[in-house]
Amino acid sequence: MKILSINYSIIKNGIYKKFSSVFIDKSKLTLSFLDVLIQEGVIRSYRILSDKKIEVFLKYYKGKSVINGIIPISSSGRSIYYSVEDICRWKDLYSPMHSFLILNTSKNVFSSNELKNYKVGGQVLCIIN
Repeated sequence: MKILSINYSIIKNGIYKKFSSVFIDKSKLTLSFLDVLIQEGVIRSYRILSDKKIEVFLKYYKGKSVINGIIPISSSGRSIYYSVEDICRWKDLYSPMHSFLILNTSKNVFSSNELKNYKVGGQVLCIIN
């Protein structure tokens, strides 16, 4: 969880500086997180460089980043869990603003947009705007 929090900051700083790619630390949770970002179309791709590093290729549209922000919700010392109902309520309020949650569940890491496929709640890792 701590590695993922550091990686959020690296990605946000890379977007702020308009880098085409950033280098982040590798973990199983990070790889699952990046798979969700690719599936949602907010990063171009990533490449595993070694046992410890990953290069993430950021995505821009007309000079602006596709990701406006990453808001961490759960941290190492505090885990926030949402039920299916909580996620549906959140989607009704914030989905029109093109935001989605990334959740860590017993099945896998997935976005709130994939909720209809899994019907399961879990630990909310972050909000992607």
